[in-house]
Amino acid sequence: MKYNFNEKTRKNITAFSFIMCLVVVGGMALYYQYMKRQQLQTEVHTPTTEVEKLIARDLDAGYPETPTEVMKLWGRINQCIYNTTMEDEEFTALLQQLRSMYSRDLLKQNPENAHRSRLSEEVSEFKADKNKIVSYSTDTGSAVKYRTINNQECAQIRISYFMSDGSGYAKIYQDFILVREDEKWKIEGFRESKAEKSTEKEATSQ
Repeated sequence: MKYNFNEKTRKNITAFSFIMCLVVVGGMALYYQYMKRQQLQTEVHTPTTEVEKLIARDLDAGYPETPTEVMKLWGRINQCIYNTTMEDEEFTALLQQLRSMYSRDLLKQNPENAHRSRLSEEVSEFKADKNKIVSYSTDTGSAVKYRTINNQECAQIRISYFMSDGSGYAKIYQDFILVREDEKWKIEGFRESKAEKSTEKEATSQ
């Protein structure tokens, strides 16, 4: 009887050890899968395209400090919107970046849905005519005019777009008025002032 009891005990221990090994292996596999999912979730996607870089830019934390810098970003975003084929979500995200540079008054005058529809139509027509924004430039230094209107700081600044339609080049000027809101220069209004012929050298030298 003593011999049979020890043999039975050894068999039970062996079976128990085998089951525990399976539990440990299974637990390790589950832990590995969990950690892999956590790593994938915490990985930060580094923007690579111009669209991704502009969408990823945090304007709340890093808003342009001067009217010139505001216009440079404005030109960069518009060049991307008008020249690039993108998904609807990307278009909407870039529109939001543009609107973040609008003053409160200009936002009220341009409801988001109407703004999106109008811009989408303009971009479609622009591309249908095989136009392209080759480059842009903006006023700097003393060319930027500052004044105070109704106790509000304002800046007048011009941006120039160099365009191509496949057969020639043109230069289009837009004049902007920016106002100081919450320590940030915001776009209050703008209008196209004039257009004139340009050259490839002028367009690509910017």
